[in-house]
Amino acid sequence: MRAAWLVLIVAGAARPAAAQRAAVPDDFPGITRCERGRAVSRIREDVRDSLDRAQLEAHEAVHRAQAAAFPTCEAFMAELRTARRIIDVELPAYCAQWRVAVAQGADPAETRREFAWRIAAESGAMENRLDVLQRFERECAPA
Repeated sequence: MRAAWLVLIVAGAARPAAAQRAAVPDDFPGITRCERGRAVSRIREDVRDSLDRAQLEAHEAVHRAQAAAFPTCEAFMAELRTARRIIDVELPAYCAQWRVAVAQGADPAETRREFAWRIAAESGAMENRLDVLQRFERECAPA
């Protein structure tokens, strides 16, 4: 069975990666991938903190719902070809994660800024990080 990996990177510190090495799924604390046309999420076993796990679960649940809106998970993944599209997909996932983090006591403004910068980095659009932050502020209201 061939599994397609989504470019849906979740928050949390990735394991240190060697320079010039392509990212692999284990670099990220959580990931959503395609299996037989369905989105399946995995949280790394070494993520044991229940607060972190709750945030990651909220994030990945959004990606599973996004993929479910397409005929197959692979069709959803095929849409992720531009920085803008990655930002469009990651923003609601990080918003869900942000809501959980804030409910856990995280500083709303600082966490929103951190997540916006992650989105910009993951999309390859670091030059647009302030635009991503402004969009995050507009589109992600407290629950």
